[in-house]
Amino acid sequence: MRNNDGMKGKILRGVVLCLCILGALTGCAGKTTVSKDPIFFPPEPNPPRIQFLLGIRDSRDVEAKEDGFSLFSVQNGNQKTQVRTLVKPYGVAVNGTTLYVSDTMQRTVVVIDLEEGRFELLKGNFGPGSLKKPTGIAVDREGQLFVADTQRRLVLAYDALGNFVRSYGDDLKMKPVDVAVDSRQVYILDSENHSIRVLDRQSGKQNSEFGNTGEPDSRFRLPISMTLDDQGKFSISNVLSGRILSYDRDGNYLGGFGKLGDGFGQFSRPRGVAAGKDGRLYVVDAAFQNVQMFNRDYRLLMFFGDPGQSRGSLNIPAGIAVSSTRLDYFQTLAAKNFELSELIVVANQEGPAKLSIYGLGHMRGVDYDAFYRQAEEERRKEQQRREKEGSPSK
Repeated sequence: MRNNDGMKGKILRGVVLCLCILGALTGCAGKTTVSKDPIFFPPEPNPPRIQFLLGIRDSRDVEAKEDGFSLFSVQNGNQKTQVRTLVKPYGVAVNGTTLYVSDTMQRTVVVIDLEEGRFELLKGNFGPGSLKKPTGIAVDREGQLFVADTQRRLVLAYDALGNFVRSYGDDLKMKPVDVAVDSRQVYILDSENHSIRVLDRQSGKQNSEFGNTGEPDSRFRLPISMTLDDQGKFSISNVLSGRILSYDRDGNYLGGFGKLGDGFGQFSRPRGVAAGKDGRLYVVDAAFQNVQMFNRDYRLLMFFGDPGQSRGSLNIPAGIAVSSTRLDYFQTLAAKNFELSELIVVANQEGPAKLSIYGLGHMRGVDYDAFYRQAEEERRKEQQRREKEGSPSK
C-alpha cells in the first residue's frame, strides 16, 4: 500500500487477493466531461471495479464558463471571474448531485452542485452560525446540514438553504469530530471522551452515551470518524488502536476488525469511514493514501487510490462519503459500457484534486465470475506447487 520497496511484494500478492475475493461484489449540466483515458481500479489485466470519474480543485472545475452560474467581481471596469477554491477539505457529504465539503483552513463548508454548475460557500456561516474548525459533516434527506466544529465544541445545524438553525452540545464538555443524524436523534462523535453522544434532535438534550465502557477491544481509542448505515449500524474508526468498531443505535457492541500495521486489512492512519450498499464498508487511510473496501463480514475486497497515477490518486485523504442516488447523472461521467452502482467521494488535503470522485460498477459483457474462478484456481495451483517444493505459501 505504501510506496516503498518493502511493500511491492505485498501489493503484487494483493492483486491476486483482490481477484479472488472481489466476486462477492458481482451482481451488483456543469462543464464536467468524460475522460478520454479512463482510470480503473484494479489495473489491467484485472476487470475494472472502480473508475475515477472526476477531480475538483476549485470553481473552474464545476461552474460553466462565463454564464449565469459564474461569479464575477468588477476590477477597473472589467469583469473578472472570481475563482473559489478548496484549501484544506476534511469532511464530505453527498445529497443527490450536491456535495458538501468542510474546509478547516477556510473555516466554512463549500456547497457544490454538479448538475447546476454551482460552487458556493455556506450561506449561514456568520454570527451564531459561524464556523471555526469544521470537520465531520452529515446531511439528512431534506437537505439539512449538520457540522461538527472541534474548536467551537459544538455541532451546528443549517437548513436546506444554508441558513443557521441551531447548535447542539452547548451544555456538554466535548470535542466533536463527526456527526450523524436520523429522524429522532443527533449522534456526536466525541474524541475527547472517546464516545458517541446521543442527543434528542428536537430538545438537544443528551439521552445516552456509549463507546467508552465495556471490554478493551470494544472501547473507542481516539475515535476520528463514523458512519451510520441504513440498518442503524455505526462503524467508527479509531486512531490509537487502528480498529473499526461497530455498534447499533442503542449502544450495543456488534464487533470490530483491524489493527495498526501496514498489511492488508490493517491501518496506519485511519480517517474517514463510509457505509455502502450490501454492507460494504470503505475506510480511508491517510498514511497508505488509499481507501480499503470490506464486505459485511469485514473481509477485504480491494483498495484503490494509491499514489502513482497522474489522475485518480489520493493525497492525504481524510473524509469519505458514499451514495447510490442520482447515478443517472454520474453515469454520464463514466466510460462507455461501465455501469455504476455506487458513488464514492473522497476529500484530499493535498494534491491537484481536493475532491476525488469515483464510481463502483462493472463493465457490460465481462464475465467477472469466470475471471475470479480462474484467478482462484491459479492461486490454488501455485500454493500446491509451493507445498510440494517445501516452501511455505505466502
